[in-house]
Amino acid sequence: MQQLLIDGRTKEEEAIDFLCRHEPPEGYFLGFSGGKDSTVIDHIAIMAGVKYQRFYERTGIDPPEIVKHIKRHFPDTVFLKPKEPFFKLLVKKGFPTKTKRWCCEHIKHSLGNNIPLKHRVLGIRAEESPKRRKYGRVHNFKPSHVGYFPIFDWLEWEVWEHIDRHGLPYCSLYDEGFSRLGCVVCPFICRNDRRAVDAHKLRWPKIYRAFENAMYELYEKKMHHRHRIIGKAQLFEEFMENWYRGK
Repeated sequence: MQQLLIDGRTKEEEAIDFLCRHEPPEGYFLGFSGGKDSTVIDHIAIMAGVKYQRFYERTGIDPPEIVKHIKRHFPDTVFLKPKEPFFKLLVKKGFPTKTKRWCCEHIKHSLGNNIPLKHRVLGIRAEESPKRRKYGRVHNFKPSHVGYFPIFDWLEWEVWEHIDRHGLPYCSLYDEGFSRLGCVVCPFICRNDRRAVDAHKLRWPKIYRAFENAMYELYEKKMHHRHRIIGKAQLFEEFMENWYRGK
């Protein structure tokens, strides 16, 4: 059962009103990841009757299950792709870390920069992290883009309750125990939890083989010689293990 707000509305009704109130004449850019949160904001936009276009920013290391899910259930989604593939950029720019995730900046979050829709609807929720909690319902990401977060105050159980109540399709990876459906290879999951890394490697071995091949090329070109110069011998296996452990 939906909880009521102080004004007597449900969070669902408030989210619908929020999108209607801010709707621009040209329509919204709806950032769609195929995950549970973007599934809900897409449904909220449909219920609100606002004008919008759904976009998926494909990085090249996406879970294949997500891509298939989107193509099957949301066929009118526009797929945005980077000019250079992730593995090529990896060798050029170096390995990403939790604090320096160039892959997000140069691939994922920049793909929609040339789309002439300023007003961006995203499934960001305050519950996800302290950083996102500071955004508020409306956030200026850059002079040309304004973010709108209709489910900003929703809790995770409320997201799932909405999906269940309306019978919305969701990716099968959730039923397999995966709680985060972003890029298959990501330093964000490397938090001294090797079980999460091993689960990803077991589920998507081909992507991880390609990743480790690119990392080996990077290691041979840059890391190996640098460590040798400063007197720190480090085997590639040690280098990769440290990366997986977030070090």
